[in-house]
Amino acid sequence: MANQSTSVFTIKGNTIDLSQYGITNVEEIYYNPSYEELFDHEMNPALEGFERGILTTSGAVSVDTGVFTGRSPKDKYIVHDAVSENTVWWSTIGKNDNKPITPEIWSHLKKQVVNQLSNKKLYVVDAYAGANHDSRLSVRFIMEVAWQAHFVKNMFVRPSDEDLKTFKPDFVLINGSKAINPQWKEQGLNSENFVAFNLTE
Repeated sequence: MANQSTSVFTIKGNTIDLSQYGITNVEEIYYNPSYEELFDHEMNPALEGFERGILTTSGAVSVDTGVFTGRSPKDKYIVHDAVSENTVWWSTIGKNDNKPITPEIWSHLKKQVVNQLSNKKLYVVDAYAGANHDSRLSVRFIMEVAWQAHFVKNMFVRPSDEDLKTFKPDFVLINGSKAINPQWKEQGLNSENFVAFNLTE
């Protein structure tokens, strides 16, 4: 954990600069928190809505994800540019949930997310996607909800403390799960909810 009114933190030997992603005035970062720390945060009685965890009779933490109980494929978008032109399947034949957006719409959506996360206490989890050292991706996850950090910690390979000192993300996932897009109709999108990918930025 770090506590300072900035966007640059040095934790566990790793300097984390969230301003490079547009996130500013971060109150606090919980970096690769322990399960015990996450449990305490998830069970905080002051939490409301989908943020709050419930302790089951087996001792596990249960959460209510709200209206979303799985993926939302019709709200998934990928920036259509020179990089994605021939590396993403854009076919309109058959079922295809790869929907293109312009870099301008991407910038608008990203702004909604970074505004949601700025001026907050955040969780940052650095992890590996894949166990093979030669092919794994180093992924940084940024979010404001404790159980989402818990989910990431469960699903991805955890780096050693030594690895974290030199961890450089190949891919960054900024999770602003409370952010919505009020301009979705004008932009021709499916709803106010969105999952957007930019393979260039």
